[in-house]
Amino acid sequence: MRRTSARPIRASAEEPARRLPRPLQPTWVQLLLACSPLTLVLLSYVLAQWISAPITARPRQGVTNRLGFGLHVTAPPAVDRAVFGVVPSAWLQQRLVGGGAHWYDAVAALVYVSHFVVLPVGTALVWLHYRDRFRAWITAVLTLTAVGMLLYAVYPAAPPWLASQQGAVAPVRRISGLGWDALGLPLVRHLLGDGQAGSNPVAAVPSLHAATPVLLLLFLWPVLRWPWRAALAAYAAVMAVALVYTGEHYVIDVVAGWATAVVAVTVARATHRTGRSHRSIGTRTPHDRPRRTEVST
Repeated sequence: MRRTSARPIRASAEEPARRLPRPLQPTWVQLLLACSPLTLVLLSYVLAQWISAPITARPRQGVTNRLGFGLHVTAPPAVDRAVFGVVPSAWLQQRLVGGGAHWYDAVAALVYVSHFVVLPVGTALVWLHYRDRFRAWITAVLTLTAVGMLLYAVYPAAPPWLASQQGAVAPVRRISGLGWDALGLPLVRHLLGDGQAGSNPVAAVPSLHAATPVLLLLFLWPVLRWPWRAALAAYAAVMAVALVYTGEHYVIDVVAGWATAVVAVTVARATHRTGRSHRSIGTRTPHDRPRRTEVST
């Protein structure tokens, strides 16, 4: 029998160049692309503000937004009063406000403004360290935003400082920027005030300021060690106290924010599990292939 020797195949000079992988995009570009769905959060805020524009122009009990839902001024403080016997925002300010800014005003100011960086920083951390959970995180954030904006539209509510201006509660001031004076940064206080003046004042129920720390805590709970769990839990508690003390929210607003975070994480986990189960059902493994049977003749 004649043997044939296989000739070695020479690779052309161009072939190695073809096999070179394309350069990957920089990490920051990948992160921006991954976070692009969060632009829906900003758009939803703009939409909610447009819906509430008639109330913002004339914030009075019974004035309706563009969807026909009226402003609620007396109901939220009534819930707080029924539970605590007083309106906690007014009770705290009567005892703690006065004589200029204090150290706890500085803490409240820092915690309040941290809300605007915690969500993007948390998103970046999930993407960098828990990439397999990133889609679920985006789902949780979008669910939280969707539920919040929906409630803002159907239940516009006056926060304590606005209700106080209408005589619905005892005197309450909006002092979330007061602490910047204690920190020697009055310019930051003025910038914050300008930003708040252009915001949606009746987007109070639920409090997304209160919801975001709880969203992080619940979502990352399975992968965090106890010190980080305790730190996030403490942050959520301090945020809640700061919101009530500064007149930004009632306790019922905070509780509604926590409940919204629970709903968002539940939806994200359920969706993530469903997606993984569907992929596992649709993927065949070598053990799933039918075995070849021999037929004897």
